[in-house]
Amino acid sequence: MARPRLLEPLRPEGLLEYSAAVREGIRFSDGTPLTPEIVAKSLRETPVFTIRATATVKGGRVWFTLTEPNPRFDLMLTQSTCAIVLDRGGHLHGTGSFMFEQRPNLRILQGAANITLVRNPHSDGTTSVDEVHFVVCPAEADGSPRLLLDALRSGQVDITNALTMAEMAASQIPGVTASLQPGNSTGILFLNMERRSLADANVRRAIALTIDENEVAAAAYEKNPMAFVAGSLLPPVMGRSSGVPATDREEAKRLLARANGAKPSRLSLLVPWAPRPYMPKPLPVAHAIQRQLAEIGIAIDIIKPATSDEFFNELNRGNYDLALAGWIADTPDPADFFEALLWSKSEVESHANHSRWKHPLMDAALARFRDMPTEENKREISRIVREEAPLVPLIYGQAVVVHSRKMRNVNATATGMLSLAGIKM
Repeated sequence: MARPRLLEPLRPEGLLEYSAAVREGIRFSDGTPLTPEIVAKSLRETPVFTIRATATVKGGRVWFTLTEPNPRFDLMLTQSTCAIVLDRGGHLHGTGSFMFEQRPNLRILQGAANITLVRNPHSDGTTSVDEVHFVVCPAEADGSPRLLLDALRSGQVDITNALTMAEMAASQIPGVTASLQPGNSTGILFLNMERRSLADANVRRAIALTIDENEVAAAAYEKNPMAFVAGSLLPPVMGRSSGVPATDREEAKRLLARANGAKPSRLSLLVPWAPRPYMPKPLPVAHAIQRQLAEIGIAIDIIKPATSDEFFNELNRGNYDLALAGWIADTPDPADFFEALLWSKSEVESHANHSRWKHPLMDAALARFRDMPTEENKREISRIVREEAPLVPLIYGQAVVVHSRKMRNVNATATGMLSLAGIKM
């Protein structure tokens, strides 16, 4: 959805303080005017924000006090998780171009096959679209998007960003066009550092050296899989890295032999319930990892939840040894991407650090990179990740926008957000 700019530009107020005025004329979908008090209250209920700053109201302005220096704090406020929401007794209102057709029930929405949004009568009125219908097309057991392709072919779906270029090329659907965007996500194998079986760094490095990212990419992408092998944690939208990850199973066996009897014989692997932007075919990727780790004597039990609720509940509770997941860029800032996955506080508050890793040296390296995003400081982060192996970058997601040719002004941001309000039919 298009999101209106709610605040005037930030004004520095000191070393760790900024303030901003609320723009006039912004209203929520129930007609309530946007106020500094609503902005501050909404942000105070957002864990991703509260681990980095506090929000108060002084002199009719929103004041932000940072917990530590962040020269790109304005980018952090653009994250979707920092969206300003008005809660009226459990009924959530926004300021964008669209609103729910009926009062939403979160439980019903998560299982709905269709969701309808209608024009927000209190928005700025620039959208030419009256209604948006979301249609759920579940993937097949093997990860193939047959239902979605059929919906595109029949005209039931006009736009999607859940397909790959290879799937579009194989389908040859008339009347649609596809555009490739720079990849903005990375699929990752997370190792749960709270599990005793993974406490020894030798074991974790052995697992990392066993994984063949080329085979993983081939399981996820039929066409040109080498182009999607993750050479680093950062996705292509933040700059391609050179080199290919090393696979050395003989060295992996030597590392396991040095693990003082801590070698695990069996581990669980949590797998997404459905294709994700960073993991187009979760189950084939899981089977590839299962085969690879069997070569160093580690059996893998694959756990595939039935719903998104089950998957994220298991992730947040740490009920796994290994987990296939990933991260989609919230902002164009590499520091935000690194911190979401590697920062100690991210495990506690935002549940993005699925390795559940707390490492003072990494926290210090992240702070240096936040202050000075140099190549040297980036390499230090990568060095610690290689030595400690809390996670293994696997593949990059492919950002493809597929839409009917009757649509105009179809644009995606650098982080993959689609502005439906700007589309014309």
